[in-house]
Amino acid sequence: MGTKEIVLQVVEAFDNNDVEKILSFFADDVVWTMTGTNITVMNGKAEVERFFGGMEEVKMISSTKDHVVAEGNTAAVDGLVKCQGKEGKVFEMYYADFYELTDGKVKKISSYVVDKKQ
Repeated sequence: MGTKEIVLQVVEAFDNNDVEKILSFFADDVVWTMTGTNITVMNGKAEVERFFGGMEEVKMISSTKDHVVAEGNTAAVDGLVKCQGKEGKVFEMYYADFYELTDGKVKKISSYVVDKKQ
């Protein structure tokens, strides 16, 4: 399976709120940097799993994949994400995710997230 196919499966797992499947594509020493209002850096699959545990109240409703670009072991995906919080509030964010893979596993993700103003 190529880089683009792997990344599209990761994105599909995000769309389906399937944390176990997402983690199955991550290297044990994955580094995920999320930049938006704050900067969050997660080092290692265990730290990413703890992050998802704290997000159990937030569910993905839908997302667009406006651009998907892959070359070699890198890929980028951007679009709009719609989520629902625990109180039922729906919110949307623009995102751009950049992936680096090693041996078919996601080794690094750089995510940029901006709240969509209503």
